[in-house]
Amino acid sequence: MKRFLAFFWRNCDEANKQAGRRTKGKRRVFMSFEPQNKLERTLAAAADDPSRRMEFYEELRRSELYTLHMGGEMPTREGVLKEKTTVRLPSVELEGKAYIPVFSSLRMLQQSIDREMRYLSVNAMDLFELVRGSDVWLNPGGAVGKEFPASEIEAILDGSLFGIPRTHTIERETQMMIGRPEKEPDELLEELAEVFDELPSVKLAYNAHYYNPATGDPPHTLIAVETDGNWEEVVRAAGRRASSARVPDPPVDFLRLDGTSGLEHYFEADCEPFYRKRRRRGLFAR
Repeated sequence: MKRFLAFFWRNCDEANKQAGRRTKGKRRVFMSFEPQNKLERTLAAAADDPSRRMEFYEELRRSELYTLHMGGEMPTREGVLKEKTTVRLPSVELEGKAYIPVFSSLRMLQQSIDREMRYLSVNAMDLFELVRGSDVWLNPGGAVGKEFPASEIEAILDGSLFGIPRTHTIERETQMMIGRPEKEPDELLEELAEVFDELPSVKLAYNAHYYNPATGDPPHTLIAVETDGNWEEVVRAAGRRASSARVPDPPVDFLRLDGTSGLEHYFEADCEPFYRKRRRRGLFAR
């Protein structure tokens, strides 16, 4: 069985409204979005096209992010902070939750403040290391942005978001619970259906809510796939999309229905596939 952590992208309108609010009734009005660098171009593309999201993550690792410094003077040498310098980062509340605000360009940062403030420019990976364990919001109040939960930052830092999915084996005698999810992962299923359409070897796919007490994981999402092609290729393609889809019950496990999983009868008897390959008719028929 293969596993991918699932992180979601979402429309930032509501968070932008909150970020735009200021005390005493003041409100910032943001200019239309004009990408200032490659990171912002890939961010905008990824927000509209899920297949571009991994491109954004790759660019993020190479990019500089900007954030505010809430303390006093910062000792520098040729523009570089001296070792062991204490940095005080701000916190903003969005949707009732605290985030560290970061920005994809200096212009994006400048549009978010109404007075002169000190700021830092830091490589994204170094910044994520610095704020490890905290939730981050990229471009709060901006036209395009993204939430980074602490778990997603961890997956970026340890490389699991970019690498080969983890594998674990279900023992034959394992007792488990499986059934319909209380809330369907509609965004995930729609995106996986698009991926499976492009993979000729995928015949059909089911989703379920799965719990294996032996693993210590909470109940989560299981995608069972019938395919006669290369399983690693299928999981890589599906996992790239799953890693950035909104999933009510992460993580996402992938199971191959090849007659040996022990779950074929359950899916065939009790479930309706969310994906079934449509047969294409020829140009001529009798």
